[in-house]
Amino acid sequence: MTMTRVAQLEVRDPGRFDEVAGVIAVASPGEIDRAAREADAAALPWAAVGADARAEALLAAARDFDEVDGAVAELLTRENGSVLPVSRREVSLVPHLLRMAVDLGLEALAEPADDGTGISLRRRPYGVVACIVPWNAPVVLALQKVGPALVAGNTVIVKPSPNAPLAVTRILERIGARLPDGVLSVVNGAGEVGSALVAHPAVRKVSFTGGEAVARQIMTLAAESFTRVHFELGGNDPAIVLDDADVGAAAEAIVSHAFRRSGQVCYAIKRVYVPRRLLDDFSDAAFAAMDRFVVGHGLDPDATMGPVNNAAQFERVRRLHDGLRERGARVETGGVRLDPEGWERGWYLQPSLVRDADPLDEVVTGEQFGPILPVVGYDEETDAVAEANGTEYGLCASVWSADLDRARAVAERLEAGITFINEHALSPAGRRALPFGGVKRSGIGWEGASAGIDEYLQFHGIQAAEAAR
Repeated sequence: MTMTRVAQLEVRDPGRFDEVAGVIAVASPGEIDRAAREADAAALPWAAVGADARAEALLAAARDFDEVDGAVAELLTRENGSVLPVSRREVSLVPHLLRMAVDLGLEALAEPADDGTGISLRRRPYGVVACIVPWNAPVVLALQKVGPALVAGNTVIVKPSPNAPLAVTRILERIGARLPDGVLSVVNGAGEVGSALVAHPAVRKVSFTGGEAVARQIMTLAAESFTRVHFELGGNDPAIVLDDADVGAAAEAIVSHAFRRSGQVCYAIKRVYVPRRLLDDFSDAAFAAMDRFVVGHGLDPDATMGPVNNAAQFERVRRLHDGLRERGARVETGGVRLDPEGWERGWYLQPSLVRDADPLDEVVTGEQFGPILPVVGYDEETDAVAEANGTEYGLCASVWSADLDRARAVAERLEAGITFINEHALSPAGRRALPFGGVKRSGIGWEGASAGIDEYLQFHGIQAAEAAR
């Protein structure tokens, strides 16, 4: 979709403030209206072509990304701060996510055989879907919405975060080139662009990944026209280490999962519960693993952890640090500064561990979304479960144990959308089979698996009178 350029947004490198990663056009109110009207006009024809034709178009788009575009991966690193191997991995997932959406969509949309009852149940798309995606993993989080929504027969308008719009816009424009006009478009800008999109009467559903405050604003706007919403919100994922776990191996793996993307992952481990008698052993092993991180610019081949993405995240984590030290908490900071002279030119933070953290401290009860990990001691297994469940979050959790049956029994008691055992990340099989979403205030609805297709479909039942059969 082509838009008239009215204003531009300058996107700065979070690792080098003085460098501009790129410039992108900001959509005006008129352009947002035009995008929504064009998507609305394209909705019925796109739904009418049928699932097979939609699948063919999306598979053609997937083939365009079979070879990782190194320039796009570098652009992603320069706008969101992740180290280059992480960005390359994210870009490499584009064709896989499109193909998985096609496979799951074709299964969901398969027409059931006539059973002679005169009753049939069909699934129909909503029409125009608005997808609002965050900055921490913009490509993957956009594709997890766009693929299912498109294969289900909806038209889609994506609004990326102004903190990382460049790479995802480039990728979505390439996908859109494979589709009819109006089927997939992108509008860029800050919160007012998202608000205008959500409030547009042509939009029938909104899918949002991000924070609770913005979700409330979206829900308020959507309520005016009863627009359906899907939210994937924050997580404050607990990891429970049982007393039979291999402490060294668990600490190594937990640190890896906690500090991915500098801790800026919705389902990163953000608090750890460890038997009190193992607290020192676990904390020592976790600090040793954490201390190996090399913090620097994401394009530096020696860096294993990049900066946080923006000033708000930086200040939040620094405020947590300051508060912990004022309260006398045992905060240990580790890692290596790759470029100490350039440290003040970016949002750099060294990884930190909080030993024997107060279970009621803000760093435990809230979502830090940064490179800081509190370790909480517990006396009884029931205490660990109660404290893990004792927040308003419920995205993911994990249990670490040498006894699979025991770990499963604990997992069954946790309030989470997904609970992992001896890991804390979706495998390819898990991504296909397990719906991803949160309970409590961690979300509404699901992404991934067949449930992720269902989010973009409505039921339509038909019943014929017996005499008419």
